[in-house]
Amino acid sequence: MTFLKSTVSNNAPSPISIDRSKIRSLFRKGGAGNVSAFTQAAAYYLDLLSEYFYLLGYTDPCDRLFEIEATLFECWRYAPYIRRVSDFERFLEIQLEKRSQDRFLDLPEPHSHLGQLDHLQRFLLVARIYQGWTYRSLYLATRKKKPELDRTLADLKCLVTGFKPQLLKTQEQLLIIRLSQLMEGELKTRDARAIEKDLAKHFHVLKFKAQWLGYRCELAELKVQMNIDSDVLTSFKNSLNDKLKDLPVERPKFRESILNQISFMRAHSS
Repeated sequence: MTFLKSTVSNNAPSPISIDRSKIRSLFRKGGAGNVSAFTQAAAYYLDLLSEYFYLLGYTDPCDRLFEIEATLFECWRYAPYIRRVSDFERFLEIQLEKRSQDRFLDLPEPHSHLGQLDHLQRFLLVARIYQGWTYRSLYLATRKKKPELDRTLADLKCLVTGFKPQLLKTQEQLLIIRLSQLMEGELKTRDARAIEKDLAKHFHVLKFKAQWLGYRCELAELKVQMNIDSDVLTSFKNSLNDKLKDLPVERPKFRESILNQISFMRAHSS
């Protein structure tokens, strides 16, 4: 038995992964003052932003677009600091965490548990499960190493399905993390086969697997509900482009530019 990666839409690479060099070029032009280039690069992240804000309770498209616009305004202010795609993604993750304070999502079953997600879990659900970001992109955006990402993704799967791993033995809890890695496509073939063999001995872990695979279908349906009409998005991008032209940007000092070549830390003090 072979598991597929647990992306909701499909297993194809995300546009962000495919066009990363193009996005980097656009952001560099944006940092030099090219508003149109920045808007084109930011457009790659509209789905992620829409989905994240939906999970914060902004289920009305107009409310979501308002929050997306405000977030991208802040990103534009620091466009000259963005030299790499990971710079933008790191800054974006920080901004989303700031905007997630004191928000509440109330959805009916089977999505009632989505309101219990913390920022990191919500970000991973959107970036990894919905948008198919690579582990490297997740690490650069969140600064969380792979073991923590593995644990958080496993905890996320348990939380949204209502599964309670704390009631299991330690061995089974560890197996759930390994099973989650397997479903994410993060294990070598030999390790994957060993886990599949162990699963037959652990009924509760098999139950977790079945619950998650079933809930993925529910997440796919929810993703469709999150979609914003393409004509509305086109109008939004045109409006964003016009508004950004009138907004000033922060110019990094020489020392900050050098530090940013090592690690994009300027966003922490913004």
